[in-house]
Amino acid sequence: MCFVRKKLLISVLVLLSASLFANEVTAVWTRLYSTAATTEQKLAIMTNIVEQHSRDMIPVLQDALTEELVNLENISDSTERNRVYSLMRMVVDELGDLKATASADSLYVVSEEVDDPFLQAAAIRAVGRIGAAGHAQKIAFHLRNINLGITDFTVKEEVETIVSACVETLELLRRPVGFSPVFFTAIGRYSAPVIKRAERAMINMIDDPTDLLLEILTYENDFAVKHQVLLAGDRSKAPEERKVFLAKEALDQGLKYEASNRVQQVSLSNLRTRAANMLKQYAGADDEAFILLDQMVRKSFSMTESLTALEALGASGSDAAARLLAAYLGELNARRKEGYTFSSENVVRATINALGNIGSPIGRPALIEVEFSNWSGDTRRLARSALDKLR
Repeated sequence: MCFVRKKLLISVLVLLSASLFANEVTAVWTRLYSTAATTEQKLAIMTNIVEQHSRDMIPVLQDALTEELVNLENISDSTERNRVYSLMRMVVDELGDLKATASADSLYVVSEEVDDPFLQAAAIRAVGRIGAAGHAQKIAFHLRNINLGITDFTVKEEVETIVSACVETLELLRRPVGFSPVFFTAIGRYSAPVIKRAERAMINMIDDPTDLLLEILTYENDFAVKHQVLLAGDRSKAPEERKVFLAKEALDQGLKYEASNRVQQVSLSNLRTRAANMLKQYAGADDEAFILLDQMVRKSFSMTESLTALEALGASGSDAAARLLAAYLGELNARRKEGYTFSSENVVRATINALGNIGSPIGRPALIEVEFSNWSGDTRRLARSALDKLR
């Protein structure tokens, strides 16, 4: 028992000595830094502190950051300010590396108060690296203002430095509040690297962003933005059934809205086509999706859109989809027998192919009827080939 007590006493003394030693070292560096006469001396001292990469130095770093931020008010010389910015950048980076969570407020204040965009960006990144989720909303709001042009920058390099920092930090903090600003960054007028970075951040920050994307899809009036919502949803890690849900909502909107100019017409077409392709890839047996695709076919926005929707229906393997396709093929057959001349038989052929791909006997009567509807020889042969595929 005495041996155990002695061993425990030794352990306590070792820990206490280490703590006292750490406090003493911290006090020494604090004293050295506070008595430095010039910024060059402070830089030399801070270089030594940073090279230790010790959490014991966090109080020294915090005090130094606060001191330099206050001192900036009295510095008018641009060269001296740049030296101080370099010093503060060193401190900010080290606090981020050390995951100094207690420094979150100080770091955010730096990002707001200094006028150097590169130091601002470093402070924002440090907030993300220490995981200061409490500041996610403020950073998201800052990024939103930059996207809207409320925060004014004159140099593109400067604005993109801040934007990239905000995106990276919001990605690390993984809070829903940051998703929308990052989305609008990804579709903004930034350079390709910034856009790609924002796209990657969206994938990493929220596993299933469907509800957040649906909110943008619902309230955003720009059809091009709605199309970008679908692209983001398709790239996301959301489960397939959630991607189907988003695609159905988008296609429903694409079918309801009307374009008032050529630009809107193209954007709406892109929206419907992307939605149809997503439904083809993910929908499986989804009756709501089939109804929307059937509407897309019948509204005949363009040949490309009709063929895309028919291909999506044919990929489903569903009797419900076969029923819609058979009804549509029956209507085409009736129009042909009544003497209607089609400029192209591509749509009827795509319908035949879709029924053949599904392979359901539901399509048999409509396919047989093709033989007696005055279609071209190629179309009739295609129908016979499709009949051979039916189960």
